[in-house]
Amino acid sequence: MTSRRQFLRLSVVGTGLTLLGRDLRTRSRAAVLSLWDTFRNRWPFNSSRNAATTVLKVVSKPLTVNGRTVTRGSIQQADGTFGYVVTRDQGVDVEIVNTLEVPTTIHWHGLYIPNLQDGVPFVTQPPIPPGQSLRIQYPLLQDGTFWIHSHYGLQIQDYVSAPFLVLTPEQERWADRDVTVMLRDFSFTPSDQILKNLIAGEDGGGTAMAKSLSNFAWNQPRDVLVQGWNPTSQRFEWRTDRQPVKQPDVVYDALLANDRTLDDPEVIEARPGDTVVLRMIAASAFVSWFVDLGDLVGTLLRTDANPVEPIEGSVFQLATAQRLAIRVTLPDEPGLFPVLAYGQRSNMRCGVVIRTSQESLPSLTPQTDQWIGRLSFLQEQRLRSRTPLAARPVDNEIPVALTGPAPRYKWSLNNKVYPYRDPFRVRRGERVEIVFSNPSPMAHPMHLHGHEFEIVEINGQRLQGATRDTVMVPSGETCRIAFDANQPGIWAFHCHITYHDAEGMFNVVAYDDADLRWWQPEQVDQEDLRFR
Repeated sequence: MTSRRQFLRLSVVGTGLTLLGRDLRTRSRAAVLSLWDTFRNRWPFNSSRNAATTVLKVVSKPLTVNGRTVTRGSIQQADGTFGYVVTRDQGVDVEIVNTLEVPTTIHWHGLYIPNLQDGVPFVTQPPIPPGQSLRIQYPLLQDGTFWIHSHYGLQIQDYVSAPFLVLTPEQERWADRDVTVMLRDFSFTPSDQILKNLIAGEDGGGTAMAKSLSNFAWNQPRDVLVQGWNPTSQRFEWRTDRQPVKQPDVVYDALLANDRTLDDPEVIEARPGDTVVLRMIAASAFVSWFVDLGDLVGTLLRTDANPVEPIEGSVFQLATAQRLAIRVTLPDEPGLFPVLAYGQRSNMRCGVVIRTSQESLPSLTPQTDQWIGRLSFLQEQRLRSRTPLAARPVDNEIPVALTGPAPRYKWSLNNKVYPYRDPFRVRRGERVEIVFSNPSPMAHPMHLHGHEFEIVEINGQRLQGATRDTVMVPSGETCRIAFDANQPGIWAFHCHITYHDAEGMFNVVAYDDADLRWWQPEQVDQEDLRFR
């Protein structure tokens, strides 16, 4: 059985294709185009562009990392502006233009959105063919930090993503400076080759780090840094723990903050005493993060896009696909203030520097001798939502075991590897609880499209936790999330580690009255997007 988003293993331009391969690709393209014509013949997809419409182009562009230039993707406006910023009152009014040589889709991560505009191929829509465009219009009910990204194949690893901010007057008064930091993992190895390496069982899907790891004693206990809680100061901060460092499935060449390594970080100019809000976006394909504020103390304002009771710290956890809004007050004395992001289970980091003086930048190495441990439930256990769900009985409880890996790198939900046609069913108006257990050896950032949920239990302990759209479930642990089923449709539900999603850890949550005409699990084979 072919897994979701597993590619046809055909190069976009490659040579040596077999006749069978050519035939499959031709028939696949023809089927998609037929579906596409039918799909486009609906409002708002067939509506005309107007003066208020923002054009978002999915493009390929050069990216230079460690002195080497490669081609990756991007989502940018017609004038080259990266990402998209609107006010809540404006709503979304865009035209997505696919300039790539392969299909794509755009998913609006974390948004309440009309189901047909959610951007998941062969679930809510056919993919956007090369050279085609798609009109998107919907009102905004939320505000905060979101992001947009392709949901086609491995295109997140290929950087087909961008920030998406929804502002309100309240947010515009948060601070003197508003800074978005997009964190990504980078490999010179093409994403399709990384997946092939994982399936073949090789140690590390990417190329080796600059610092040789051939003789590194993986899985041996060592002193690592993890987030701790200081009961005296009531703050999150670093602590040292002794634990084994498990070799990651994918070993990356670099970690990037706003597409720059720590050798040449982005500098945020500010004034002494300014307040700065940091919007941290974990737009990585695999890596989760620890955000290190150094000498600064930050106040956590929002998890994903949702307000929490303020909590202070100098170290915060940020799992793949999650977002944090953190406010810091800069000292009255001029200085340099690095804000660093460490990849979990690694010695790699990236970040930006806030500068309130004319000093030269300090030397900041992308790799250190200090290794970082794994994320935990520590932060989630202390967070409390400012907009909790109203108390009511649970109508529908859905157990979900995060299972795998099976041979050839297959990941699953309840031991079932997608594609299949057996959705998690809900009814409109229900209070739904999803109960996660994770018997697998890895943590999984689980994302439910079209909904926000509250974390209501961790390892059997009830709480009124943060409101999120993505929750990290560590290996060997459990948690429970709750939401009200008020967004009719069929919604993707999956691990946000790109390679787990691609290899089967995916399903849908389907309302009983959902229109399932675009859900075609048998069509999920997708062509390679191979950037060179």
